[in-house]
Amino acid sequence: MALQNKIFSLFISLAFSSFGGIAFAQQLADEPVGGMDENELEATEILLAPSIAEIPSILNIPILNKYYTSWDTLCVRRYSEVPPLAGDSTNLPLFSDYSTGFVMPVEGDFLSPFGHRGRRVHAGVDIKLEAGDPVSCAFDGVVRMARRYSGYGNCVVVRHYNGIETLYGHLSKISVKVNQQVKAGDIIGLGGHTGRASCNHLHFETRFQGKAFNPKQLIDFNTYNLLADTFTVTKATYGLSRDYIPSASNEIIATNNDSVKHNAKSSKSKKYHTIKSGDTLGALSLKYGTSVKQLCSINGIKPTKTLKLGTKLRVR
Repeated sequence: MALQNKIFSLFISLAFSSFGGIAFAQQLADEPVGGMDENELEATEILLAPSIAEIPSILNIPILNKYYTSWDTLCVRRYSEVPPLAGDSTNLPLFSDYSTGFVMPVEGDFLSPFGHRGRRVHAGVDIKLEAGDPVSCAFDGVVRMARRYSGYGNCVVVRHYNGIETLYGHLSKISVKVNQQVKAGDIIGLGGHTGRASCNHLHFETRFQGKAFNPKQLIDFNTYNLLADTFTVTKATYGLSRDYIPSASNEIIATNNDSVKHNAKSSKSKKYHTIKSGDTLGALSLKYGTSVKQLCSINGIKPTKTLKLGTKLRVR
């Protein structure tokens, strides 16, 4: 693996230095090696027969029925049929009666952005973690895929009730099963570097109807919170340039600028607690100056819920 990393670094440096991009080449060389190229993934999966797995009944809700008509437990982005986007934009409310919270999968140093990495397309972002660190599910949803998958290594894909799918790659251990319901903050696996990965890190992707988009359009990686409560998808969402973010004129986050500012400000005030031995809803309500009722409301849980060690609970 060390030899492969040196060869990759040398190749990148030679490829870009001739074009005056020495600093950029060094940045690429310092990023984790591996993962799956988006073009490679599409070319491979499009040749496979459509999946015959049935969509779990729990996902029979209007927002998902509108955008998804298949359920593939073996591949990352293969769909038997995907309806086109209606109109110029599609609004996805991130929170609803079905999807009640968001938790950052892992809070670590940002290693590598979305988009072109030389000639390859990096379909997600890489976040630093230590081997064995718990990786949390971002939103409520159902596990669509949980298996070892080529360059992703041990990989989990979750379809969320808000219409987005998230992918978690290079796990050392998978802790969930296909068709399992999960909540935001539930542990879906442990961090590692399985598959094509040169160091311990989480490869994290966000997708809509099978297409990857830069998670930075959705998440503030400085505060580990969502940028807004609604995500608006347009054709501009799917740019593949390095660390791609649509221009403000595309109004990608929301259609009302005042709403964006308000939602972003509200999102930054959110706070989460990682459950430890002895924690109870009563004790946490006292610690954070809130009530058990409020904790249950913002997390979509009942007062009798058993708090699992390592999961994250929103306390503000």
